[in-house]
Amino acid sequence: FALPSCSPCCFAGSLSFKCLKEESLTAVQDGLHSCRQCTYVTKDRANMETHLRIHTGEFLFECHLCPATFSDSFYLRKHVGAHTAKRSFSCAHCSASFSVKFNLQRHMAIHTKERPFSCAHCDVSFSRKYRLKEHMRIHTN
Repeated sequence: FALPSCSPCCFAGSLSFKCLKEESLTAVQDGLHSCRQCTYVTKDRANMETHLRIHTGEFLFECHLCPATFSDSFYLRKHVGAHTAKRSFSCAHCSASFSVKFNLQRHMAIHTKERPFSCAHCDVSFSRKYRLKEHMRIHTN
C-alpha cells in the first residue's frame, strides 16, 4: 500500500504509530472507526489502536519464554498459556501435542495435506483461512 505523507512526523516510506493513530482514527463515520490502510472497521477505538500496530510493526508485548511478540496483551496471555498448559491431545503422526482438541484437528491438515481454503482468482489453496486472507492481498494491491 502507498504510505501517505500526512505530517512532519512521517517521512518517506515510514509511518509512526502516533501518526497512523491520528490519521486513521479521524475516519469515523456512523460511530465506526475505519482504517485507511486496509478494510478493517470497528466500533471500538482501543481495538483500532491495537489493529494499527499491524501496519506499523509495533509489537509491545513480548513472551518471556520464546521470541514471540504481540500487538495486544490478550494474545500474549493466550500464547503464554500455550507454553504452560497440559498437552492432552497428541498427534499420532509426529511428536506434536496440544492443550486444545481443535488445535490438534487443525494440525492434522499438515499430515492429510487438506487445503480447504481456495483462492477464487488463481489455482492456490491453503490449510488455514488466515493464509488465504494474506494471499488475497496480491490480488487487491
